[in-house]
Amino acid sequence: MILHKENTKTNADSTNESNSLMLKMVTSYSIFLLIILILFFGLYHSTFHNMRILYNLQNKSTLVSNVELFENDLDIMEVYCRQLLQSDDFRKVMNYQNTYHPFTDMGNEVRISLATNVFAESLLPITENFIYLPLTDYILNPSYFITEDRFYQWIKKYPAGEEALWMEYLTNEDYFYRFLPMDAFTPNYSRSYFMYVIDLGDLFYLDANGVVCFILESSELAAMFDCLQFDNAGFLTVLDQEGRELLQLGNGAVLSSGDIASLDFSEGFASRQSGMEGITIGTYTSDKTGYTYYYGFPSFDTTSNTWPQRILFFLIFALALVMGGLLVFFFSRRNVRPIIELGQELYEAVEAQNQLQEVVDRQRPIICTSYVRRLMSGSITSTEEVSYIADYLGLKEDSFYYNVLHVVVYNNFGDSSDTLPEGLDTPQQLQEIIGEALKKYLGMPLYYFSPTDRTYSVLLHCSASEEKDFPIKISSVVLNLHNYLLDTYDIWLFAGMGRNTDSLINVWESYQQAVESVSYTTKNYIFFPYEFIKKNSNAYYYPPEISTKLIHFITAGNTSQVLELLNLIHQENIEERSLPMNLLKYLLSDIRNTLLKARFALPAGVDPEAVRLLDERFNERLSFKLCEDLALTLCRLFSNESEDTNLASTIEKYIAKNYKDPSLGLNKIADEFQISESYFSHMFKEKTGVNFSTYLENIRMTEAARLIRETDVSLNELYIAVGYNNVNTFRRAFKKVFGVTPSSMRDSTK
Repeated sequence: MILHKENTKTNADSTNESNSLMLKMVTSYSIFLLIILILFFGLYHSTFHNMRILYNLQNKSTLVSNVELFENDLDIMEVYCRQLLQSDDFRKVMNYQNTYHPFTDMGNEVRISLATNVFAESLLPITENFIYLPLTDYILNPSYFITEDRFYQWIKKYPAGEEALWMEYLTNEDYFYRFLPMDAFTPNYSRSYFMYVIDLGDLFYLDANGVVCFILESSELAAMFDCLQFDNAGFLTVLDQEGRELLQLGNGAVLSSGDIASLDFSEGFASRQSGMEGITIGTYTSDKTGYTYYYGFPSFDTTSNTWPQRILFFLIFALALVMGGLLVFFFSRRNVRPIIELGQELYEAVEAQNQLQEVVDRQRPIICTSYVRRLMSGSITSTEEVSYIADYLGLKEDSFYYNVLHVVVYNNFGDSSDTLPEGLDTPQQLQEIIGEALKKYLGMPLYYFSPTDRTYSVLLHCSASEEKDFPIKISSVVLNLHNYLLDTYDIWLFAGMGRNTDSLINVWESYQQAVESVSYTTKNYIFFPYEFIKKNSNAYYYPPEISTKLIHFITAGNTSQVLELLNLIHQENIEERSLPMNLLKYLLSDIRNTLLKARFALPAGVDPEAVRLLDERFNERLSFKLCEDLALTLCRLFSNESEDTNLASTIEKYIAKNYKDPSLGLNKIADEFQISESYFSHMFKEKTGVNFSTYLENIRMTEAARLIRETDVSLNELYIAVGYNNVNTFRRAFKKVFGVTPSSMRDSTK
């Protein structure tokens, strides 16, 4: 009996645990289902929100096109007025102060000439136009040359009681350059019109006593804005830069200044109710004139029948709710037993992830060193890559200033031999000692690389508040570091520091300056900032490294870096050295030779006419501005050539950009461009003549050879810089392509 009681208790506990686990599973799946349903509602809302935005943007795009045509018509009216002022006879008639002979004869001659001139009224919504001469109170147009009152009463037969308003429109500058409604003058007309008055005095450098009045039919003016349904509560209100109302079109739903102030715009649009219909109100400011256009059109919900889609969404939601409930129950019962196994697998996955993270942490110093080397060598040209590196190195602060400290070490002062200091057996020991000393005195994290043996370039940064006193602080640190190495290891240290820069992409300038500064150090001045160098006006500054960087930036199409480099050359040679004319000519000639190298590196597909014009400019008289123009033109040609949309070319560009990624392969590119691996392999070989693996290997090897010849990258870092994750694989591939090892090629270039 006792034994049976214990078994019953055990079974009950197992059942309770199973029920508890079942409840947890149901709860978990229910939460998951709830999240899916919430996402479904989010998708529903986002879909119709995006449709509404697209509808609004389509209307705005059409309005912008209409505004351009409208403002072009205003320009044509102004051009017509300027053409009038080119006539001597017209200016004489305009500035007559009485109507005595020969005023009327000259006026009629001008009228006849106006009738013979061709004016593109057919291209504009203009019914007629005339010129009012205030000195004589005459009206002039191709058909009439009579006094204003006769024109008003006899020709136009406007209401006599409105003549004062008519004259106000023609003489008061507050009404100029506005579309003035003429309903008061045309009460019996079947159509409505606007007056648009231009003051000739604003268009001529001498006195011009006259205004030109254009009469425009409102329906034709409204037809210019075909995106606005003026018959369906649409409207248009135009304000100038001072907030004056220039034009209103619509059937009563137009905006007043008070209405505009009360609008709540979201994403450039506001809503308003007009009767039973909703109105969407948009705003657009012209860059050309500064006019602000407020326009109304039927809202998306008013014009679009979305109820079938909405009903479909709700049906899918109901079906998902029912099916989701059934699946929650089914999977909860099914997965109660395997949950323990899943937990074990999860534990193993966490362990594997921890091990992977340890590998990544071990590789981080090598990656950081590679990034620092690329920053200082100027091989990075895209702001996206710089942003990624800054984020990886933890240098994301916008207020940071950067510079480079370049350190050279010797066994003792004056001893530049390759022998190691006493007590050290290998160069690696020396490198470890210097690295630890740099970390000790410059702090962590420390970002540096070793361009050559016994040289170390350190990337420093400081805040904006520290920037002014930073050289003094570093000077003290370098002195303490020197004393420590000298006392402990009998190692003598020299250091130079470049100027500060607020952009990581321009750190290569500070590196170049720091390397040059070390040349000025002595026993008494072991630390020498670049600012202390006295520039010699008997020699110009244009080292081979600058020439190489200029060609690199041009062929990469990097306009911003080309301008930065030219600014550096200008500052060093013209602002700080004030070179005499003969040396300036030599400098410009060297820059021109560099640009010629870039010119002859242009691809074959560049526009021949653009190349011909470029070659003609190379023959112009040399100036710094000409060199800058030539460099920017070359940049543009290289950039345009790289914009080919062919799939194979696009993939080639992708490979050229990502060849440093060790995981780059057929499957990754196929996934990136949504094509099969077999199709990509066939297409790529057909377009390039080689298979993908050979093509990728050639790019990596070419880049490796360039880095060996043109930079001082360490051979231990070289394989990472070109996309290999195994040094032995890299060496075998390198020797297969070039027939020599990387170290042999490095020795042959020295």
